[in-house]
Parts: sequence; C-alpha cells; structure tokens
Amino acid sequence: LQRGAEGWTWPAEAPLTGRARVELPPVNAWSMLAPPGWRLRGTLDADARIGGTRAAPLWSGNLRAQDLAVRAVAEGIDFSGGTLRARLDGQTLLIDDFTLQGASGAGPAGVLRLNGSLRWLDAPAEGATAALSRWRIDLSASADRLRVSARADRRLVMSGRLSAQLGPSRLSLRGALRADQALFTLPEDSAPALGEDVRVRRANPAPAGSAGTGRTRTSAAATPLPVEVRVALDLGDDFQVRGRGLSTRVAGQVELRNAGERSLQPVLQGEVRAVKGSYRAYGQSLDIESGVLRFSGAYDNPALDVLALRPNLSQKVGVQITGSMLSPVFRLYADPELPDAEKLSWLVLGRSAANGGAEAALLQRAALTLLGGNAAQLPGQLAQALRLDEFSVRGGSTQADGSTSGATVTLGKRLSSEFYVAYERSLAGTLGTLYIFFDLTRRLTLRAQAGQQSAVDLIFTLRYD
Repeated sequence: LQRGAEGWTWPAEAPLTGRARVELPPVNAWSMLAPPGWRLRGTLDADARIGGTRAAPLWSGNLRAQDLAVRAVAEGIDFSGGTLRARLDGQTLLIDDFTLQGASGAGPAGVLRLNGSLRWLDAPAEGATAALSRWRIDLSASADRLRVSARADRRLVMSGRLSAQLGPSRLSLRGALRADQALFTLPEDSAPALGEDVRVRRANPAPAGSAGTGRTRTSAAATPLPVEVRVALDLGDDFQVRGRGLSTRVAGQVELRNAGERSLQPVLQGEVRAVKGSYRAYGQSLDIESGVLRFSGAYDNPALDVLALRPNLSQKVGVQITGSMLSPVFRLYADPELPDAEKLSWLVLGRSAANGGAEAALLQRAALTLLGGNAAQLPGQLAQALRLDEFSVRGGSTQADGSTSGATVTLGKRLSSEFYVAYERSLAGTLGTLYIFFDLTRRLTLRAQAGQQSAVDLIFTLRYD
C-alpha cells in the first residue's frame, strides 16, 4: 500500500502472492446458489496459488470435485456421480474432465462429459461489450445415452455433441443431438389463462415500452453481442407422444436456430412426421394415414398436414387437419367425396345415416362431441379403462323387412396393424355377433362374422383416384 495526497492506495503494479487450500465434505449448502426447487451436492478439494500483480493476477493450482449431484424433482432431473478435474493456469481455467451420470430409471443412466477452457482478460477488447468482452470460452460437451429426464410423463434419453465458443465479438453454439428414447404425455387439461382482452393494471406501472408491449419481448430476447445458434435435432427411432387422444411415434429432423444475430428467440427448420399413430375423435380410434408438421419459423406454430382415417370400413372416411398450430382447420374427410352428414355418419356409426334410428344416435354422439366436457370423453374413458380401441352404443335401426332392432353395444380391439376383432351385442336380444377383419394385402380384406348369422366375405378394393 502507498500513502499519497488522496490517502492510501493500492498500485496496479503491486505484486501479489498467496495460497489457498480448500477441502469441503459433501454438503447441501451449495443448494443456496441454485434456483428454487433445485438441489446441489458435492465435495470440493482445491489447492490454488496466486502471483503476478494486482492488475494482472496469475493463478496456478488444481481443482477437484467428487460426488457431484444436481436434482430438480419437478423437472425429472436427477444427475449424480459427477466428478471434476480442472487446472488454473495464469488467467485461464482448464477443464480437463467433467462428468455427470444421468437420472436413474429403466436402462442405463448414460453419461455427460465436458472439457474446455475459460479465460479472463485484463482489459476488454476494443469496441466490444464490457460485460462479456473480458471472457474467452471454448467448451465441448458430449452425451452418451444420457437420461435427461425421468418423469413419468416426460422421459428423454439422448446422445450427441455440443460446442460453445465466446470470442471478442460473437457467441456461437453448434452441435447435433439425437433422441435415443423419449416419451412425452400431453396433459388433458391445460392451465387457465387470461383472455387477450384482459388488461392488468399495476400499482407502479413500468416505463412505456418496458411492460405489456411487444417491445418487452424483443428487449428481453435481445443480446449485447451477435449470437449464432445452430443445433441439429434428430428425433430418432423411439420418440413417443401420447395424450389428448393422440398416441403415436414421431420421427424427423429439425434444426434449431436463433431468429437473428441480436435475438435469442428460437426458430425451427425441418419436418416431423407421425409413424403408425392413432387419434381418438368422435368416440372412435382413427389411424393416422399421414401426419406431418412442417417448421419454417416459430417453434410453436408449425404448418399442419394430418389425415386420420377410421379403419375397417368399406368407405374411406376420417378427419383432416390443415392450417397451423395456432390456427388449425378441421374438416371431415371422405374418398370418394360425400355430404358432411354422410361423412359424420360413417365416422361415428361406421355406416350410412339412412338406416332408421341411426340418425338419432348420430345426432346424440355428435352433440356430445360438440358440447365437450366429461360426457364427450366418457366413451373414450371407458374404452381406455377396458383397454379397448372402441366402445360405442348405437340406437335401434329399421331392417329391410320393416322390423326394428334394439340398441346395441360394440366392443372393438385391434390386435395388430392387420387384425381387428369386434363384438356387438343387442340390448334387447340374447345373442351377440363376433366380427373379424384381417387385411391380407393392401387391396384384399377378409371379413368374417359369427353369431345369429354367420358369413365370410373376401373384399377386393380397387381405387380410381
């Protein structure tokens, strides 16, 4: 220290010397540094020396950590068994090895590995942002079947590589990730939200342009230096999505980017498709003939091209969804084209609406669907509880000879992609009918029934598009 006209000062060229040794047992106090709901644990063994001057301190030594763990129950994150080996070299922290094991669950937990360097400069680069210009970062991370989340409704195992570099004028994040296994269950009911016409007045309103406007989101996403994000995402061969009537595997590749050099708003480019999926609508389980989501901008608003058909019908009928995720367009589909009433009848009843009491059942089922609520979901809930693909009740119908039949209950189960079994029982009679549908080829179908009337049909279909 030097004493001058302005009092005691510490010159920038003053030499520094010192040594610090730290040995911490496994403690949970590290959780105070984590966000709410997160828990950290681990040991720390450090031996560091400092030299150089006050303006340019130079460090040397080793850092070691064992039994590192990160846990967030709400997110399904439970990393453990972590280790860290790092060295201090001047103003650089060299990470030789950092590993974490994934969340526990069925199958291997996988491992995350990271290495690289972090360097602190004495003075910021000319023309760069002062807050970040002192740092130089070069990190590489790799995941090998890492179990990222083990929640019952959100399981994700992934592999791949990521690299991050921070230079004097740019932050870059690049890599490629692949989902080895995933299961996402969509919630049936979403949380309530305020309508767009609702405005919340605060006691101390923020300055104009800082809250409640589009400028808020833009400034929040803005970055002080150019950013480049380019990460390829591959959904792999076992990416399952279930919920809200949907059960399917999805596949495809997309690329994650940032919207602009000064924005962290994520955008996606690519295409995702449904594979061997089903969709429950109008009380029926429909096969997804084609389901494609095309991303060309905002991650939450892809273009939709979905066609779901009711199986085992001589008439090709189903539901078609187009438009975008934020503005979808639903319509009934039939090939060859039919009036909407006929499409709905084939979709709900599996037959034409011209059979006497079928119109009443059609209107009843359609009304339940349009009104929504628990009543509309009741057939689907019963079918799911009984592990069936179809559970329906139809009203009576008029036969060709003028006689009438009572209401019937139909139970259906798809045993494979080609084999479907259904049992129909009249509530007014004592006998039921067993139906079997087997797709021999794409054009040839075997249909058999046994009960009061037994028959075997071989159906050949030739389409003219």
